[in-house]
Amino acid sequence: MSATASGTKTVTKSPSGRLTAAALTAILATPVELLTVKQLNDLIETLRSQPGGDDPARTIASLLN
Repeated sequence: MSATASGTKTVTKSPSGRLTAAALTAILATPVELLTVKQLNDLIETLRSQPGGDDPARTIASLLN
């Protein structure tokens, strides 16, 4: 079964000093099995830099919105 994306997320602000909103939007639009390790690490780093970014109950959208 191929991956599909529904409810994709557009990031409108740059929550990380290193990654732009456009770069984060591109990462979030990529199916998880096609992410490079670097992209995954970039996403993890960005999430951890957000308040509550280490809370397992939070959604990625809520952290980057």
